[in-house]
Parts: sequence; C-alpha cells; structure tokens
Amino acid sequence: MDLYMMNCELLATCSALGYLEGDTYHKEPDCHETVKDLIRYLRREDETRDIRQQLGASQIVQTDLIPIIKQYHDDKALFETIIRLLVNLTQPAIVCFGKVPKDKMFRHYFLDVVSYLQGYKVAFADGEVWTVLSRKLYELLQLDWENRQEEDSLLIERMLLLVRNILHVPADPEEEKRTDDDASVHDQVLW
Repeated sequence: MDLYMMNCELLATCSALGYLEGDTYHKEPDCHETVKDLIRYLRREDETRDIRQQLGASQIVQTDLIPIIKQYHDDKALFETIIRLLVNLTQPAIVCFGKVPKDKMFRHYFLDVVSYLQGYKVAFADGEVWTVLSRKLYELLQLDWENRQEEDSLLIERMLLLVRNILHVPADPEEEKRTDDDASVHDQVLW
C-alpha cells in the first residue's frame, strides 16, 4: 500500500470516531467499528512503527480516546475496545522496537514514539480518567469468581496493563528541569 494512501485512510478513520465540542464529545454512530479498524491498522504497521507514529502525531489519545472514555464509559463494548487500543498505543517504545535501535533513522522513529508516549502520559494526568478507570476496575473486582466472565478478567488485565504502560513512560528531560516545588507529570498521574 502506498504511504500517501495509507495516511489518507488513517486520517479518514480517525475522523470517523467523532468530535469534541467544548467539553462534550460527540461520537459517530460507527465509533466502535472505527476503533476496531484502528486496532487492525496497528497490527499491520511496519518496522518503523508508522501507524503508531501517525496516530501519535494526530494526538488521537488526547483528542478522541480519553474524551470517549470519560463520556461513554457506560458503553461496555466501546469501553473495552478503547482500552484494548490504548494498551497497544501505550506499549513502551522498547517493546515496539525490540531494542534501542542503532540505526540513525530507526533511532529517530524510536524517539518519536517515546515523545508521543510522553504526551499520552500528560493526557492521563486527568483525574476524571482515573476516576472512570478505578470505578470500572472496582466494579469488576466486586464480581464473584462464579459470576466473572472471561471478558471481565481480560478487561481487568488490560486496565492494569494500561496503568503499567502509563507509569512506565520515561520522564521528559524538559520536565526534569522543574523546580522542587513543582509536581512532575509522573507525580500528577500517581496522585
């Protein structure tokens, strides 16, 4: 597939999620299928992690996925699929590339992915997101073993992986230049 064509298709897919108007996110009718399409795109990315980079550059986590989680957390199927996509998007760069690349170009791609991850970590410093995630996790953990379905256990595992991935994101060097009385992004996420 031509790279230009793929960019257009990916852009169209991202646009089909919905839009943010003020503090309200309006999802499109096919939002759930669109999230599944994004997961399929990520499966087909090449060794440069081109899809991951394009999604990071579009700030899809900040502008679409987090607002959808905050507003449509009661849509079980959509919530589960978005968590699945977020776990994939927040994978550590070292996991995506296998190791820190020696090649100059691949090292650049690696650092781009790290930069996007740092942006995701900033977006996850939103208390409302953690309220939704903790409430969902609490509800799932309250289910008896006999009543807990396999997909419930899988969602618990994915939510914990998402938390791990966000906490694993390395600090931005610019962030470390803060004074002692400023809270880092990592501290904000922990709080």
